[in-house]
Amino acid sequence: MAINVNSSATSYNFIFRNYYSKNRNAARAVTRSNITKDELVTADSDALSKIAKTLRGLEYSSDNGVGIYNNVKAFTDAYNNLISSTSGSVSYDVTHPNKLLKNLVKSKKDELEDIGISVAASGKLKLKKETLLQSSPKKIAKIFSSDSEFTQKVKYYSGKIYKASNNINLSSAGTSFTPASKPDTSNTSNSTTGEAKKTFNAIV
Repeated sequence: MAINVNSSATSYNFIFRNYYSKNRNAARAVTRSNITKDELVTADSDALSKIAKTLRGLEYSSDNGVGIYNNVKAFTDAYNNLISSTSGSVSYDVTHPNKLLKNLVKSKKDELEDIGISVAASGKLKLKKETLLQSSPKKIAKIFSSDSEFTQKVKYYSGKIYKASNNINLSSAGTSFTPASKPDTSNTSNSTTGEAKKTFNAIV
């Protein structure tokens, strides 16, 4: 059974701005250009972490179509914002969890496309509304609910980016990040993904 939706742009924008409670201007494309890179990274990662948490506790039923659609759309929009805002970062503490986040999303490419979310080569997402609306709540829940590790890991990685972004200093030009020291991994044989998985499992 498909989900029922009667959502307006106004209701979606209200919800999306609430996820950007730390900086509501970062939720609007027309005002993002007036915000510094570090502020955008902080706002985007915070919003994505909140959305992931909401998706884990959401009611996945045909009667909650508006809630499902608005929050899945918010997920794709906040994720794309974060990919854009972190693109100029050279801080390992930002780029490392960001890389893991992008790899996580790409690893779910088939499942996401099955409900209408395509993954571009750049890592950004595109939501096909009609495909999502025709998907069953059970299929959507399989990816986003608390029964899946996907949103748990999204929340974890975006949380790591959020914490790191608070310690980033921008250059005087305001266009690049001050590099952070990269941990010594010369004696480490595990892959980046393997290390992250161990860290993630140990924490959560």
